[in-house]
Amino acid sequence: MVHVAATVPPPSLGQTTAIGYLVAGLGGLAAPLFVVLAGWGSAGKHRAWTSRFRRAGLLLCAQLVVNLSAPHLYGPFTPGVLSLFALLALVPWTHPSQHVQRCTRAVALLAPLTVMLSPALQGPSSWDGRVTVNGFEGFASHLLLTGLYPLVPWCALAWLGVMLRVHGSRLYRPGAVAAAAGLLFCVIQLVRASQNNVPWAAPTSPDGQALLTFFPANGSFLIAASTGVLLLWAIGTWLARAPSLPDLGRFSLTVYVAHTPLLWVLHRSVDAPSVTVSTLLVLLCTLMWWPLAALWPERFRPWSLESALSKA
Repeated sequence: MVHVAATVPPPSLGQTTAIGYLVAGLGGLAAPLFVVLAGWGSAGKHRAWTSRFRRAGLLLCAQLVVNLSAPHLYGPFTPGVLSLFALLALVPWTHPSQHVQRCTRAVALLAPLTVMLSPALQGPSSWDGRVTVNGFEGFASHLLLTGLYPLVPWCALAWLGVMLRVHGSRLYRPGAVAAAAGLLFCVIQLVRASQNNVPWAAPTSPDGQALLTFFPANGSFLIAASTGVLLLWAIGTWLARAPSLPDLGRFSLTVYVAHTPLLWVLHRSVDAPSVTVSTLLVLLCTLMWWPLAALWPERFRPWSLESALSKA
């Protein structure tokens, strides 16, 4: 939804409109939810390092495919969300040694807090600066700190997924309190944005006016994203009752890679659409994957990135 909305936006739609807030609020939850789920999955059984490296390698190859499929957005070696997943696959969230587990989880929580106190460490809030890779040093910097989805501070959301997996129902009460506090924080920020006529949430904010920024992920964004994920977690059982929605979830990585060439086609073929056309394209390109996943023949299910990951 958010990718199509950014690719074919109507000229008259601003970030401070109601529709702009809806896209920013719902679309902005996509990557945080995936990262939390990555932490959730990583907190299962301990994997051998050979398996971890195979999974990381597969995810890095998938990131390369995404980059090459959308040259209007990324450079060939731009680290993205899949390269973040590759790094998270190497983090020993679950380890035979309790000491290693505790140290890993402590670093995953404290490192983002340290970076939040020094925002300049994450680099400028500009798209071009975060996708351009100049040599191996630039690649490593974007991978760890200054790119689109660097390990720090996004590992904090993976830590949230680990905690939800490890502690389960014991987090319902503190999770509800945290979600309520987060909602209050978001409302206050929304009122501030409205009063000052500045964007509440924006992908980038070179002038520093937007209160929540995605690139880099500032502290306000991490609070809002965690709040949204906790609310989705609370209604997860209800959401899972939707017909065939779990089938779509099991193809989420494949859908992510497959939708990228579609963005390139839209970028090349659609210019300055009306609000109606833009809305219809967003709805179509978002919802079409649901019936496709439901109707996908069982014999073809092994031919997916999820199946390859499970065998790694």
